[in-house]
Amino acid sequence: MLLAGRAAAQQSLPVAKGVYAAPGLSFSALFLADRAGLWEKNGVKAELKQAQGGPLTMVALTNHEAMFGGVASTDPVIGWDKGIKTIAIAAFTGSLAMQFTARKDWLSKVGVTSKSPLADKLKALKGARVGASTIGGGPAQYTRYLAKTVGLDPEHDMKILAVGFGAARMAALRTNQVDLTCGDAPEADQVELEGFGELFLNCPHEVPIFKEFPYTVALVTPDVANDQPDVVRRVAQTLGQANDMFATRFGEAVDILKKQFSSVPAKAMEKALERDREAYPRGCRMTTAMWENNIKVAVETKMISKPLSTQEGQLWT
Repeated sequence: MLLAGRAAAQQSLPVAKGVYAAPGLSFSALFLADRAGLWEKNGVKAELKQAQGGPLTMVALTNHEAMFGGVASTDPVIGWDKGIKTIAIAAFTGSLAMQFTARKDWLSKVGVTSKSPLADKLKALKGARVGASTIGGGPAQYTRYLAKTVGLDPEHDMKILAVGFGAARMAALRTNQVDLTCGDAPEADQVELEGFGELFLNCPHEVPIFKEFPYTVALVTPDVANDQPDVVRRVAQTLGQANDMFATRFGEAVDILKKQFSSVPAKAMEKALERDREAYPRGCRMTTAMWENNIKVAVETKMISKPLSTQEGQLWT
């Protein structure tokens, strides 16, 4: 009877359909909330689905195929510039938790190491083949921004190649289709265990403007926020509680994510999470400074035609 009552209670919960752009630790709060039972504790039932990249996630969101979407913050910024309005209700990561993983033979050829100064690392991108999930997504756009900071022309001085997500990206590096990749942890740690490459550049630790930056965010459309404010609030609260696990229940969070990404060696997962645990903001909360840095990069890379307002309550809340 208790089980039947619990099942009936779950069936009566409001359903929040969510879609996210890619697998990886940048969306950890989704998986933690699911496996730790946080959705039900906050009175909502989540149905999650992965899309292939930010643009398809945005389409699902704006077509009301999903209530909320997890994307790189480039996607809503570009959307606003085109008149497609969304509201970021949570930041999965509060710094740009992107990393570059390089082949060891390429590092030797260009004469840089993981301990080289930032400027030397970025200058070494000249002539490099950089593997990304897509050529228009967040990691590719941020790679172009970094190249420009040292005077490189990202359209002519380097090649950004679309090689897919996760395992496909690592395979491209392993088979020498690319010299380095840009993506999420724990790819570099896994590659280091295999021995053919290493973590070359860790953006939140080495690039000042990326230390306070909304890399991946949860979005809703304004009409959903207006029509279902209570459910939207429950979604944001759930994600925030999931992120809090990195500060209050870190061991449990690591164990959950090792199960979620069971194909990743446990040692690589543990190393990546310990190094980047500060990238997950308490409560998934954002700041004006995060969005000011985001908009600055978007303008300088010409992702958007003009600056957007960073005042809380419009682009984010």
